[in-house]
This record gives sequence, structure tokens and C-alpha cells, in this order.
Amino acid sequence: MGTYRSFGGQEGFTIIELIVSFTVLSIVVLSIFGLLASLEQTSVLAKNMAIANTLATNQIEYLKGLPYDSLAVAGGSIYATNPLPAVKTVTENGITYTVTTSINYVDDAYDGCAKYPTLAEEELLCRNYPPPSGAPAVDTNPEDYKIIHVSVTDKGGAVLAGLDTEISGSVAETSNTTGALLVTVIDSSGNPISGATVNVNNSAISPILNLSETTDNAGIAIFYGMPPDNNADYIVSASDSGYSSLSTIATSGSLIPTYPNQTMIAQQPSSVTLTLNQMTSPSLLVQAVDTSGNPISGLSVYLKGGYKKYTATTDSSYYYDNYSPDTRPQTDSSGLVAFNNLAPGPYFLCGDSGSSDCTVGSTTYYLVAAMPYGGSNSFNPVTVPIYNPSSPPTVTYSYNSSNYIQKAMLVFSTSSSFPRISTIDPSTFSISSTNLSSFSFTLTGANLPCSSTASSCLTTVNLIEGTSTYATSCTGTSGTDLICTADLGGVTQGFLQIQVKANGFNYTTPISPPLGGISVTP
Repeated sequence: MGTYRSFGGQEGFTIIELIVSFTVLSIVVLSIFGLLASLEQTSVLAKNMAIANTLATNQIEYLKGLPYDSLAVAGGSIYATNPLPAVKTVTENGITYTVTTSINYVDDAYDGCAKYPTLAEEELLCRNYPPPSGAPAVDTNPEDYKIIHVSVTDKGGAVLAGLDTEISGSVAETSNTTGALLVTVIDSSGNPISGATVNVNNSAISPILNLSETTDNAGIAIFYGMPPDNNADYIVSASDSGYSSLSTIATSGSLIPTYPNQTMIAQQPSSVTLTLNQMTSPSLLVQAVDTSGNPISGLSVYLKGGYKKYTATTDSSYYYDNYSPDTRPQTDSSGLVAFNNLAPGPYFLCGDSGSSDCTVGSTTYYLVAAMPYGGSNSFNPVTVPIYNPSSPPTVTYSYNSSNYIQKAMLVFSTSSSFPRISTIDPSTFSISSTNLSSFSFTLTGANLPCSSTASSCLTTVNLIEGTSTYATSCTGTSGTDLICTADLGGVTQGFLQIQVKANGFNYTTPISPPLGGISVTP
């Protein structure tokens, strides 16, 4: 078949050829329109970036014309009586631009370095290290000059322009009457956290100090020019997305804080290290049941834990405490209640001994045992694990469309005389390294009457594996601690339930959850 047809001596295209031609023409036209649109978009972006660069330059020139001492922005790292706004918006040709300014001091090695806690920090934070020959051993006025950074973003947050400049004072340095604060933020493994927000507050001075800075790649934020304060009124806090937040606290009598507020001495650095743990919002799911396994609804659950407030081992105060003030949640009809945004760490339920502030109305419910579903301990405390988003837990616990990384079963009795279990040590032991024929363990709790003679002990403790029961011989005089020995020669690898009989009551820990007893592992 030919390509052309002849009509009255004239030749023409076939229908197929016309379709192909129109298709090719359409592709070419669309490509041209796409190119034109791209050129238009590029032109608009270039225009916006030119305007943004002009705005950044104007801001830099404006700041250069101000007195040196007034160069500080609100919420920044430099303390000032009347700080400049850190953020402003400018509208040009119907487009809104956000101009953000940050101003920080720089310690330069040309006249020596400030006194830093470690040589590594001095090398990192003192610009142009090492100091030249003849420089002072210690720079008592390390605020050598200021560095200004101005960035301009569009309404979507895209950075269109960024400029930096350094500005120094017009007169020689004078004797410094302020101090410096060095804040290091790390994770639980000791790795620095960069980009964390650090806030420093002091309401005891006038004007009130409220500064903010983000940590660098070494996890460090440094604040110069801090007014002296010998009363430890400087409160330092740190936070970052995906991590627990943490603040320093004041000394309480003779109790020394784990993370103490800071003093400030003229010409001296003060330093503090804050440890933030990775966390997930759905933290802990709790199920409350009675000793027969029936759910308890309407139970207000007292929980405390996370970061320990003070260093003394005898003190049991924690940052998280939902009874100060009372924000205790209540269990639903299935006995379930959830806790969100908990910092990773140990958590205790119903007070230190499990005998307070878990209530239904005016009735106190005594915690017989708290048994976590995951972790290394069989009973209290219930540990909320550190959450690693790159390696999330393989087992979670679903509740109200959220997946919780820890769950615990709480067993309660309304009798104050019911035997209670707090801890067992060890909770897990190895067959190859343990003499099973004379296995010894310690049980702590409450209402466990006993004596120094095993035959006179009024508390009976048995270990149960399947259909086999292993009796123990226990001694103890406090009613809270039992030292028990059992012959477990017939035990195979598996899980041992704990049975406690005392004061006319009898309780056996369940087979599930997997903790709440003793695990025998090879």
C-alpha cells in the first residue's frame, strides 16, 4: 500500500500519518509550554531571591549602624536590657518574606582563650585555636566580637538568602565582670545532640534573663556575658524533637540535684551536661486487675519516675509525678489506662511501697504486684525503654489506635494485709551457671511475716512450673524481705510462677505476661 493517495492528480497524507503528525506536533508544543513554564518559575524564583538578598543586606547594614552594646536579639544567647526583635516580616510585591536574625559572641584565640572545663572544649569553642605566642594564658573577657547571621525565608520556610558578618567594639577590651555558661547536650550513649534547643532563665536578676540557643555539631551551646549570681538561680533546660526534655532544679535542703541549677562567677565558666533520651509519645499501657484477674475500672493510677531529682539513693523524688499536682488518669471498663510522653526510665506505681494513692473514690487499692511485659525486671520498677526510631521495638501494645512500647499488669487488693511483691532477685538465671539444687533468691514486698528460723516462717513461698510445685525455705524478720532457698533440680528451661501465702491470703503470679516470675534460660 502506498504512502500517498491520488485524487484528481493530487497526492495527500493517510489518516495514520495525520494522527502521527498531530501527536508529534502536540508533544513539541507541550514541551515548549513546559519549558516556558519552567523558565517563568525560574525567573520568579530568581526575582524572589534577589529581593531576599536585598532584605538580608539591608538588615546587616541596619545592624552595623547600631551601637555595639545594643546588638542582641530577643530570646538569643546575649543578655541585653532592650534586645532587638529576632524575627520580622516584610511584604514586597504581594509576597511575604521572614527575616530572622541571630547574634552571638565569639571567643577568638588571638588574645587567648577563656577558661574552659576541658582542653577539647577549648580547642572546639575558641576560634582560630591555638592562641598565638605571647597571648595571655586565660582571656578574662572572651566576648571578643559578635557574629551576625541573617536569613530570609518565604512563607513555606524555604531559605532564599543568608548573610553573615562579624562586628567588633570600637574601643579596646576592658576588665570583664560577667561569666560564661557552657551547656552540653548528649544522648544516653554519650553522643552529642546537635540542633537541640537550650534555654537559660534567671528571674532573680533585673531585667529578667531569658536566653535561647541551639547546640552545634558537638552538642554545645555557649552563653557569654552572664551577670554574676552566687545563689544558683540560673535554670538551664534542653529539648529536641524525638527526645525527652530536661531542666535543672534547685537544691532542696541537703539534697543535691542530679541536674542542679547553676551559679555564675565573674570571669569564670560554669558548665552543665544534660542527657536527653530518645522517646516515643505512646509510652506505657497499664491494665489493672484484682487478685482473681477481673479488670478494675475507675481506678486513679499514681505513677512517678523517669529522671531522678536528687542524687541521694534514699530519696525517691522523680521529675514525673502525677500526684503533685494530682493529674492521675482513671482506668476504663477494661481496666486499661495509658500514659504518653514519658521520659525513658524506671517508673513506680502507687507510691514507694505500692500502698498509696491508687484509689477508686475513697477506697485505697493496694498493689499486690506490678508485672511489666518487657524489660529485664520481673516486678517494680516498670521500665519505659529508650526508643530508637532506626530500630523500633518488634513488640508493641495497641490501645486506642496507638502502639505503646511498654505494658504492665497491675494486680490489686483492697485488703491492707494482703501479701505484696515488689521485687525478686535474681529474676532471670542461667542453668549452666546456677546450682539449681540449692537456688537462693530474695523476695521484697510487704505483709510477708517470717522469722530468723525457716521452720517458724509464717509466709509460704512456692515456685511453680506447669504441674510441678517447688517448695522454698525462707527466713526474714522485717516483714518486707525474705531470703529463700529452693531445690530446682527438676526444672527445665522455662518460666516459674511465684506463689505467696500469708495472713490467710494466697496469690500466684500469672503465666502471662512473660515477666512476674523467674525465667530459666540456658
